This record gives sequence, C-alpha cells and structure tokens, in this order.
Amino acid sequence: MSLPLKIGFGVPLILNIFLIGLGLGAFLSGARIAPAQAPRRPVPNVWAAGDALPPPERQAFRQMLRDKALEVQPELKSVGLARREAAALISQPDYDQTGVEQALERARQGEMHARGEIDIAFAEYLAHLTPAQRAALAEAMVHNRPNALKAGMEALQAEKGGQGAKP
Repeated sequence: MSLPLKIGFGVPLILNIFLIGLGLGAFLSGARIAPAQAPRRPVPNVWAAGDALPPPERQAFRQMLRDKALEVQPELKSVGLARREAAALISQPDYDQTGVEQALERARQGEMHARGEIDIAFAEYLAHLTPAQRAALAEAMVHNRPNALKAGMEALQAEKGGQGAKP
C-alpha cells in the first residue's frame, strides 16, 4: 500500500475515532451534570394548593406536610437504595430478571406506603378546616393555579356573603 493511500485511510480513521471519543466524553460528562442542571420539578399539587388557605392555616398545613415528609424520609431512602440495587442488577453481564423485579417491587411498595402516610395525614388535617377552606383547597389542587390564594379568599368571602375586605 502506498504512502498517500495509507494517509488517505488513516486521517479519516483517526478523525472518526477522535469525534467518537469527543461525543462519548460529552455524553458521559453531560450525564453527570444533567441532574444538577435539570429544571426543578413542578411544585406538588398538595403543597401548592396550600396557597388557597389563609396564612395561619397555610403555615400549619405546610408544617404538617414537612413533619410527615421527615417521618417517611427513612422509608424513601430505602426506596432509593432499592432503585440503585435494581440499576446495579440491570447493568450486570448476567441479567437477573427476578432480582430486578424484586428490587423494583420493594421500591414501588415503599413509595406507595410513604405516599399513603402523607395522604392520611392530609385527610386528617382537612377535618379541622371549614367547608369553604376545604372547597378552596380542593379547587386549588385540581387546577394547581399560581393564583390559588386569591381563589381561596374569594371562596371564603362567598361563604360569608361577600362581607369583609377584598384580598
């Protein structure tokens, strides 16, 4: 093979290897950076719906949610461990479908239990609200409107027959 022919094949080969390495490097470093740069998740409906409550109730409502979240945090950590275990099993050369299914099932059950605990606390909290406050909270949950506080105040004023100052 002549020198010009070797150069003709060698240069594109080296260039392609360089470009593949560059693309792979960008992908791998982007995968590590992506979680930190990912946009924030939307505010959960229940949390945002608290805006429909008057300030004292809103503060108590959010404190209840914080307290319950702290209570279920250990369970949510075990959910994360189960998901990481599933990911580790998935990446093994010998795929263990049963192990992956069991790890994902533990994660799913843990998430459902934690969510159930928060839902129970939410339902218990609602018992001390007025019907108008519960209606405003329900409306805000459904629509997750940024203007939920205004909607809640309007509902309270409607219940009072329009008396009082406007928000």
